[in-house]
Amino acid sequence: MKSGNIIFSEWPTLREPDMVAAYLGWPDAAQVATGAVSYLINKLHATKFAEIKSDEYYDFATVRPSVNIAGGLIQPLRMPVNGFYYWQNLTGERDLIIQTGIEPQLKWQSYVEAITDLAKYYSVHCIYAIGGLFDRIPHTRETHTSGLTNDQTLLVELEKANIEASNYQGPSSIHGLLLNVCAENRIPALSIWGHVPFYIRAESNPMVCLEIVKKITELLDIGVDLGELSKAADNLFKMMNELISANQQMRVFLKALEEQYDHEGSAPNTELEGADQIIKDIEDFLRNQRYNG
Repeated sequence: MKSGNIIFSEWPTLREPDMVAAYLGWPDAAQVATGAVSYLINKLHATKFAEIKSDEYYDFATVRPSVNIAGGLIQPLRMPVNGFYYWQNLTGERDLIIQTGIEPQLKWQSYVEAITDLAKYYSVHCIYAIGGLFDRIPHTRETHTSGLTNDQTLLVELEKANIEASNYQGPSSIHGLLLNVCAENRIPALSIWGHVPFYIRAESNPMVCLEIVKKITELLDIGVDLGELSKAADNLFKMMNELISANQQMRVFLKALEEQYDHEGSAPNTELEGADQIIKDIEDFLRNQRYNG
């Protein structure tokens, strides 16, 4: 490998693996992307084998390392983590690499080249970058996912998985550069986004996270126990419905959003009256739910 920015603790033997990646930060609304890959790591019992050295890619005055001090003694600092995990598929043709990290603030090109260097070393078949974005979509409708690719032939895979092909112009996440550098290295890659209801600003959204895990496991043709995530999604859905049913302003807001969404067939652009206050009220409610266990 050319990259000296990756530290290996193990050199597993893998069979033309696929790679799934998610990055905390701007491309991870409600942590649905990093939540999805963390769920995969846990349920597949994936093994960490490498990580990207973090000191070149972050402004530590903004993304600070964590420290643990006990009885006056300092323990080793915990730096921002960008880890790679592997899972050997005993029943399928391809193994799996999972990367979970933080979108870098510096040297994007070097960061992405380190990832593609690892992908080339392991003859990665395809890279799936997962993201999350806030959107004007009601939580009472089917979770919406969209995607893009650097390979014309993969548009069929998006369609088969019922993932809408994206149309977008504007600021890019690390996904954009990753897909472009993958194209230069002839590595097929997709970017798949879960659309999070903009008024549910929770630290995590298991409803959208669940849909992302379903899409990824379908594309990878692997089986994962979804029970724990499904239970969390059902719980959030139930809490939201109970809150809204008890609040006249929220009921009016949700009904208007549903009507716009159903009529326009996609996320509406019309501003809804009282949205800022409703977002705050829902945030306060969910914060109290966490505090009360």
